[in-house]
Amino acid sequence: MADLEPKVPADLNDAGMNHSAKLSPWLLVALPIGLGLGLSIMLSFVNWLKEENTRLLFVGLDGMRVPLVMALIGFCLAVVSLFVWRPRLKTIAIITATLMVAGYAGSHIVRIESYYGDRTPRLTWRWSPTAEQRIKTYLTSSTLSKLERPVQPLFLPTEHDFPGFLGRNRDATIDGVDLVSDWVEQPPRLLWRHPVGLGWSGFAVVGNAAINLEQREWDECVVCYDLQSGIEIWSHCEAARFTNDHGDGPRSTPTIHNGRVISMGATGLLTCLNLESGELIWKQSVFTDPEKQNLFFGMTGSPLVFDDKVLVTPGVGAGASAICYALSTGHELWRSGDEHGAYASPVEVALCGQRQLLSFNGAGLRAYDLDGEPLWLQPWLTQGESRVNVAQPVVVNPNTDESQVGSSAEILISSGYDHGTALLKISGQDKNWNSEVIWSSKQLKSKLSNFIVFGSYIYGLDNGLLTCIDLKNGRRVWKRGRYGHGQMLLVGDKLLIQSESGEVVLVAATPDSHRELAKFPALTSKTWNHLALAGNILVVRNDREAAAYELPLN
Repeated sequence: MADLEPKVPADLNDAGMNHSAKLSPWLLVALPIGLGLGLSIMLSFVNWLKEENTRLLFVGLDGMRVPLVMALIGFCLAVVSLFVWRPRLKTIAIITATLMVAGYAGSHIVRIESYYGDRTPRLTWRWSPTAEQRIKTYLTSSTLSKLERPVQPLFLPTEHDFPGFLGRNRDATIDGVDLVSDWVEQPPRLLWRHPVGLGWSGFAVVGNAAINLEQREWDECVVCYDLQSGIEIWSHCEAARFTNDHGDGPRSTPTIHNGRVISMGATGLLTCLNLESGELIWKQSVFTDPEKQNLFFGMTGSPLVFDDKVLVTPGVGAGASAICYALSTGHELWRSGDEHGAYASPVEVALCGQRQLLSFNGAGLRAYDLDGEPLWLQPWLTQGESRVNVAQPVVVNPNTDESQVGSSAEILISSGYDHGTALLKISGQDKNWNSEVIWSSKQLKSKLSNFIVFGSYIYGLDNGLLTCIDLKNGRRVWKRGRYGHGQMLLVGDKLLIQSESGEVVLVAATPDSHRELAKFPALTSKTWNHLALAGNILVVRNDREAAAYELPLN
């Protein structure tokens, strides 16, 4: 049987082995060149990663970092597989065609409406109506009622008014309201709910008038609703529209003061209206060229009224970081400061017994006296040239005794993009002031949300997670509760949180642990707008709809 097996000549076997062992001279030349080129690219990439601008870019990607890295890894694996496994041309064509068909089908099934606070896309079905289609249908509905003759009591101020951004003192603190903690036995009662125009404005409430800013087609509109019914009382519209991939429309909350409504549009249009009628009293444009001078995300700071004056902080350029107007006429009184603008709102405070105007602008926390003279600046540059300072500064110790020698005040500032929180010491008198950092911490990074101080602890959303840190040193006490880039108010000893998903949550303001007391779905879509609480009436909105709820009280 062994004789029947075919025999292969030895010289043929040797020839085959010698042939397979031979390497192409081109390959011998290309291999070291390729390795050297690859090593050079890798070293260049490592050096690029070490640069500050690269770090800021990577941090700014936020929630998109993981999917982008996974996509890059997938691409590299595909390229390697193409050269290692060397699939047939037919297989490559089939895979490519399948991916193209899947991508084309996906683009016709879903659409990107905007982005969440962590930069992940906000997807919705292609066939679902847009927010603008909904508000247009609502406004043209034959059943839409309008309060034609508002009665005087509708606009009478009360002790529970919420007249502007973050309440009376811009500190997100509500006193004299004791909310029930059990919303299962005593659930919030819906008063009204309906579509509104685009934008990220919050509500200001005086009496039974609830006012906000909306985008209605190509007009920015200041709209007044009846707080109890949601019926529109009046609207005043100006031709303006701000567009951005995070959502179109105005961003700031109107300010109500002594029968007037002052609002700042996203393109820098400042208007003053009559509270009862909505009639225009005066208007100003803080920009001569909005396309070049405006911020990337538009004007978001709410106007501040003090001593019958209106202060805005657009950061127009040299000598115009802050601009002050007369409340009665709109006449410009002064402009001051050279820093670029940012996204927080100006606030009036008393530090060591002296009234000052604070602006958390693109360069840091700047203070002016009431006549616009710069007093001090604490540098705080966030995200490089992007200058994304958003959260309101919080005075934790004003030290009102100006006669005390060596007295100082304390202020908290916080930003996202891996920047963190700092406690500042402010000292001085008259025109001589100094600021210094007591401590800084990355345990709380308030990217888009405000934060709150209660007792000796700070509560805020650290890139979407509710965090409690110690006021004495900035160390984390606890971190739990994923509420996204929402907003919050302190009501008594409870945190009233509007999550980014639209849900309203009640959390105990205690350093012991994270204790969620109650929650309900107030809205059902991305919500960055600040909530307003007038007595026990909660008014919320996002870029699609608004609603008012009566919260149960003890």
